Amino acid sequence: MRLLLVEDDELFVHALSTYLVAQRYAVDVATDGESGWSYIQATTYDLVVLDVNLPKLNGFQLCQRIRQAGYHQPILLLTAKDDSADKVTGLDAGADDYVVKPCTVEELSARIRALLRRQQLPAAPVLEWSGLRLDPDACNVTYGGREVLLTSKEYSLLELFLRYPQRVFSSSSILERLWAFEESPGEEAVRALMKRLRQKLRAAGTPDLIETLYGQGYRLKPLEEDSAGDRPALASASDLDPAPTPAPDSNSNRRDPREAALEAWEQFREPMLEQLTYLDQAVAMLQRESLSPARRDLAEQAAHKLAGALGMFGFPQGSRLARAIEQHLQATDAPIAAAPLSSLVAQLQEELSSPPQLSGFLAGLSPSALSDSQSPLALLIMHETKAFVAQVQTEGASCDIEAEGVTSVAAARAAIARRVPDAVLLSLTLVNALPGGLALLQDLTAQFPTLPILVIANSDNLGDRLELLCRSRCQFVPKDVPLGTLLMTVRDVVESHQLAGMRILVVDDDPMVLTALRQMLSPWQVHLFTLEDSSQFWETLSAIAPDLLILDVEMPQMNGVQICQIVRSDHTWNRLPIIFLTGHQDMATVQQLLSVGADDCLTKPFSESELLFRLCNRLSRTRLSPNQLRLRLSHKSA
Repeated sequence: MRLLLVEDDELFVHALSTYLVAQRYAVDVATDGESGWSYIQATTYDLVVLDVNLPKLNGFQLCQRIRQAGYHQPILLLTAKDDSADKVTGLDAGADDYVVKPCTVEELSARIRALLRRQQLPAAPVLEWSGLRLDPDACNVTYGGREVLLTSKEYSLLELFLRYPQRVFSSSSILERLWAFEESPGEEAVRALMKRLRQKLRAAGTPDLIETLYGQGYRLKPLEEDSAGDRPALASASDLDPAPTPAPDSNSNRRDPREAALEAWEQFREPMLEQLTYLDQAVAMLQRESLSPARRDLAEQAAHKLAGALGMFGFPQGSRLARAIEQHLQATDAPIAAAPLSSLVAQLQEELSSPPQLSGFLAGLSPSALSDSQSPLALLIMHETKAFVAQVQTEGASCDIEAEGVTSVAAARAAIARRVPDAVLLSLTLVNALPGGLALLQDLTAQFPTLPILVIANSDNLGDRLELLCRSRCQFVPKDVPLGTLLMTVRDVVESHQLAGMRILVVDDDPMVLTALRQMLSPWQVHLFTLEDSSQFWETLSAIAPDLLILDVEMPQMNGVQICQIVRSDHTWNRLPIIFLTGHQDMATVQQLLSVGADDCLTKPFSESELLFRLCNRLSRTRLSPNQLRLRLSHKSA
């Protein structure tokens, strides 16, 4: 569903739109009343959220203008005034509901869902069509009792068809409902999305549910025609394009992650500089020998926050300096020396006066890992037998796998420079035989943290495996596995390394860290849910049902260690993967976190590649596909 948010508070807009996108809505944002009116005239929205105090045209006036134009969908008004007169004015202007700020994004999202439910015709909560079941509350799709794994866009497209089974949707109408204006892809994005959805439904065993009406669009096949059995085959028609007009590259409008990250730094520059004032005050009071324990604690907390966040905003040296300041303030064996502390604070101020380094999550991303890729799965094979490579290429073409074979390290590096593959398949014999083979594995792991690497094990020698694992995070497959099973395994592993569609809950009270995580993960289409108030954890966990949990160690109300202990003691959630974020690098802290049930620990500041590697590593271990199970059983019987 498509929503319009008209609000001039940038921080509130960022938080709410991020949350709503994670809830599978397409969200457009306008920052003044006139812009909001332009959006309303340009497209149709399922719901509009209006702030009352808007520049150029206030929320009451805009609401009246929208209603006079014949718009009948829900309108939700936001205001900072808890005044009954304002509420009456807003409702009289045509609003359906009224929310007083400050409010949580969870509450606002619940109000939105309630308004949207009122607009829908009475229907079963679960949408069903020819044995296919879509549960909007759980956000999952099943067929014959087995889950069908879909990306966010694929799920939204299927939900659109199931909610309006009699309607024909053109490419342009699908674009309007599933993508926000700022994304602006072309109609080829709809065709690619439709192709992927059909492939996944067919792979799950469903009948051909979606048909193409040439020149008109797409719709669900009527059930009575499916059951009659006399409908002519539409295999060729289903692959026709409803509007085969050329369109610009959909990736050309993808937002530059560097630009987004620099905006994040500008957003938090002032809060970070405010932390510096605590350090300045501590130095001044220390020089006057009047530093109180309370002021010392405030300065230590400020240094701790800066140490954990600066590196992720492009200031790695700033994080190191802040860490050194924190250690000075923590020292209890001797009085704090004013001169070294003053020097460190001065260096930190000088560091922050320069622009951030374009590193960490500002670095370029692997485009092949993005879930919106329209190309066949690209497989790079490094194998000594040309006949094996040719066989993989022939059979892979029939299941949408495009394989390229190389026999040297130089050729492999050149192929990757031309195009980053979706997966790499290596022969253990060739890797060990070639000079630089192990170095290639090490470089791939470091440069492409989400790239799956599969190694054909020519023997069960543990020493050979251990040597590879010391340099990379490869996965081994048996040498005698059937080719069809091998190709299915490649697809399984690629899918298990894709972060798109994953639901991750982050509990951290530092908004700077949360923003950095959003910037790192947003290009990978992760559904990221953030919670700053740890006291609301249990309700949030049940409502979101995440695939992975990220916890900060030090938080008010309830710290991360306590939350981890609660999760591990619960039968429903005790297997949920948990990664800790900590600003402490000592072994005692790491051991404590592992002892309470942590699966992994990330030390702040961390880089984008390190975060992606840890997430892929942890999430891939929780997914065991039917094909992997067959592999395990066949290997056991052999």
